[in-house]
Amino acid sequence: MMAGVADDVIAIQQVLARYVIAVDTRTPELLRDCFTADAVLRLSGMPQLTVDAYVAIAGDALPKLDATLHHLGLPAIRVEDDRAWSRCYFMANHVRNALAPAPTGLMIGGWYDDELVRTDAGWRIAQRIGTAMWAEGNSAVIEGADYPLGATPRGPGHAAPGWL
Repeated sequence: MMAGVADDVIAIQQVLARYVIAVDTRTPELLRDCFTADAVLRLSGMPQLTVDAYVAIAGDALPKLDATLHHLGLPAIRVEDDRAWSRCYFMANHVRNALAPAPTGLMIGGWYDDELVRTDAGWRIAQRIGTAMWAEGNSAVIEGADYPLGATPRGPGHAAPGWL
C-alpha cells in the first residue's frame, strides 16, 4: 500500500472510531462531524435519515439509556482518489437499569457499509448503510424500537461489498 493511501486508511479508521465515541459519550457535535452535511443514513429498522434527523434521534434516545458500548471490528477499506468505501463489523450493547431484574441489555451485531469522501476538513461519511445481523437480550431497552431477537433473515445487503 502506498504511503498516501495508508494515511487515508488511518484517517478513515479515525472517523469510524470517532463515530462510536460520539455515540457512547452522547456528544452530538462530534457525531455530526463524522458525516458530510448531506449524508444519507439507512439503518436497520429505521427510515432513511439525514444527518440532522439522525443526530436528533440520537439526542432523544441516548439519554434514556444508562449506557451504550459500541465495539468495532477492523474495517475493510478501499480508497480511490477522494472517495472511499468501508465495511466495519459492530456489536452494540444498550443498557437500561430501570428494567432490572429483567435483562437490562440489548446487544445488536451487524456491519456498517460506508461511502466516504475527502473534504477540506478530512474524510467524512457521505452514506452509511447499517445492517443488523442479529439481536439478543431485552428489546424493551430501546423505547419504541421493535428489534426482533435472533438472526435477521438473509437478503439484500448480506453479500460481500462489490468494491472488495
